[in-house]
Amino acid sequence: MTNTLKYLGLILILSVIGFLIRDYFFDFSLSQIANKNTQIISRTMSGQFYSHILFALSFGIIPLLYLIIKKITKLNFVTQGLISCGIIVISGISLWQFRIFQLNSRLQKLSEFDIGNGIKTELNFDSLNFGRYLFIGFLIGTVLSILIFKNRNKTVTE
Repeated sequence: MTNTLKYLGLILILSVIGFLIRDYFFDFSLSQIANKNTQIISRTMSGQFYSHILFALSFGIIPLLYLIIKKITKLNFVTQGLISCGIIVISGISLWQFRIFQLNSRLQKLSEFDIGNGIKTELNFDSLNFGRYLFIGFLIGTVLSILIFKNRNKTVTE
């Protein structure tokens, strides 16, 4: 029972932290987009709300993903647990950075066209999907950890 409360507490704490740092994350992501002639626009408020919730849940789900890895592969927390958490976080960051690379490539192609002075390229806030890519990266990291440690445990025990 105490183990369950620990995981629920971690999920709650990380979700709140994710909700609080979401604006900083979004600002940092936008600062990495190279094109300065781009405006971020939002036509609906619901997209911003869902983005906040998805980003908070992306952080909050990390203990649950670790628990899934632990149950499937029977990890030792000290070494393999830290490595699996690192794989989850690195995969999430990698996919998030890949999304920024995609946006930079798209904006670079758009900036090659001569559309005149004073006209700015607009990106819809709902199409940025930074939080969604981060979440999918965490899921990919979980699958990678399961595959790595499931095979490693088989070779060690045989």
